[in-house]
Amino acid sequence: MKKILLSLALLAGFSISPVKAQVKTSEGKNEQAQVMLLGTFHFTYRNKDIIVTEKKNQLDVLSEEGQRDIQKITKQMAKFKPTKIAVEIMPEEQPRIDSLYQAYLDGRYELGVDEVYQLGFRLAKLLGHKRVYCINAWGNLDSYQKPGGKPLEISEEAAARHANFWKYLRKTTIARDSVAKLSGKLPNTVYKMLQYENQPERIRERHANYFREAFRYEEQTHDYMGVDWYSATWFNRNLRIFRNIQRITESPDDRILVIYGAAHVATIQQAVESSPTHKLAHAYKLLK
Repeated sequence: MKKILLSLALLAGFSISPVKAQVKTSEGKNEQAQVMLLGTFHFTYRNKDIIVTEKKNQLDVLSEEGQRDIQKITKQMAKFKPTKIAVEIMPEEQPRIDSLYQAYLDGRYELGVDEVYQLGFRLAKLLGHKRVYCINAWGNLDSYQKPGGKPLEISEEAAARHANFWKYLRKTTIARDSVAKLSGKLPNTVYKMLQYENQPERIRERHANYFREAFRYEEQTHDYMGVDWYSATWFNRNLRIFRNIQRITESPDDRILVIYGAAHVATIQQAVESSPTHKLAHAYKLLK
């Protein structure tokens, strides 16, 4: 009985500890830091994901129309009144981003094409912020790691298996995406694209894709190749990103705008909604 009581006491202590970051109002209700997730396409079209966007289908954010859209998006996001802006850059690059941002404030840096600069820097300056926060992370690849290799360097066996997995995904996902392009379903302006990517149904659709081809992939009957790979590289990664959001949260009064690749939104959103110390604010409501 004593052992059971001790276990229950430890469990209770573990369950309560995350709530310590909260502050109670005069009505006794817990306040929560607000998080808004703005999903974007990558303005530089890195084409490192499953979907590769051909040059003719790429949106030019530096064009006159593109810049008008960027200014409109910035103005709309400012209505959220964020106290912090977080972007898809690794934390170890924070000094470089701090330096670039300061140069931008001083008029010594012309904004690059990336959404980190076009949206993150631009909005941070508009709001008088002193920095833009780097919160990116990679997933836990320890089980795939090459013995004695560099960080994120996977073993030859894992690389070969991943190559087959990647080839499989390109055939299925790209085929579906190409049909959407040919049928004219994708928006043709920067503003409309962000409107589209942040709609709840689009966020659900993107998330569902990870439980189709990727999730079901098997090299042998009843193995878990797809599940294990995406657990390590995708779901774990997004949970680590949310942990970084927690790390930059200093007060229940924080209002954190997270500017990220749209595919990440669904998983991070689930973490925010499940967190006792954070509350989700929806970007699509501002993108009218």
